[in-house]
Amino acid sequence: MRRDQNPGFLFDSEDLAEEVEIDLDLRKDILFFAGSMAGWTHWEVLGLPWNAPADRVREAYLDRAKIFHPDRFTGRQLGSYRQRLARIFQRLTEARDALSSEVARAEYARTTAPPEEVARVAARQIENDDRARERRARIARSHPLVARMVRARELADRGRRALAEERFEDAARDLHTASALDAGVGDIRPLADQASRKAVAARAREIWEKARAAELQNDLDRAQLLAEQAAGIDPGDPRHGIYVAQLALGRGALETARSRAEEAVRAAPTLAAAHEVLGEVLAAQGDTAAARKALTRALEIAPSLPRAREQLRKLPWSFLR
Repeated sequence: MRRDQNPGFLFDSEDLAEEVEIDLDLRKDILFFAGSMAGWTHWEVLGLPWNAPADRVREAYLDRAKIFHPDRFTGRQLGSYRQRLARIFQRLTEARDALSSEVARAEYARTTAPPEEVARVAARQIENDDRARERRARIARSHPLVARMVRARELADRGRRALAEERFEDAARDLHTASALDAGVGDIRPLADQASRKAVAARAREIWEKARAAELQNDLDRAQLLAEQAAGIDPGDPRHGIYVAQLALGRGALETARSRAEEAVRAAPTLAAAHEVLGEVLAAQGDTAAARKALTRALEIAPSLPRAREQLRKLPWSFLR
């Protein structure tokens, strides 16, 4: 399993440098898996395509258990990796159990179907809808394409209503299906993309809330893993990156904190909170001049930031040039 090539995952240098009896490549596999699995489906946890059959589920579980089963490391010094391995194995077992039951697996496959599969199912349902069968047959006799166009417009209308009601996943499903049936339905593609973005943001928000709950329980390691996942799901929202930087700062992982804070500033140069957290990280690293510049910029954007003002007041002045 080689996951460390994924450019969307940021490894913590302190975690990689921990004195444990695990080789570097496997450490990266463990860190990537533990840091990403909260946002994965059961299929993704097992490394399988959507709706893979039950026999492949069992095979994939055994393959990954050979890598991550805690018993494999008996007698070794594992440090913080011991808990990560336990969480990974628990997640693998959860995925296997959920996908081993044919009834549960069928329901899970339905709820996790990718948009293109949903579109195919919706298209097939058009042919099986008893309530509209006579109407479709009458339309189809006059022009075979008209029936698809009518169905596409019905789905487009339903998708617009779902979007207005903030049911973003339902909206994305209906709008993408409508677009697949008839790409010429008004402004449907931009609306479908908008609904997908909002659905992604809602999913990231849900994981972010779990991160906040973990933080309140003083489980900062889990909080940061979840916050990193939220940032990866919705990289367009700099607030997730800011929160990751704040958590890393609290854990003393200053390089990670600085990297995330700088990314947030680049993504949102007019967001005061991004400059504020960057200033706090730079101050913790002892880079007083750069910290002062970042905190001053934060206050220029939002003069009422009390934490930035307090941090700026504490910074020592240097008259050396």
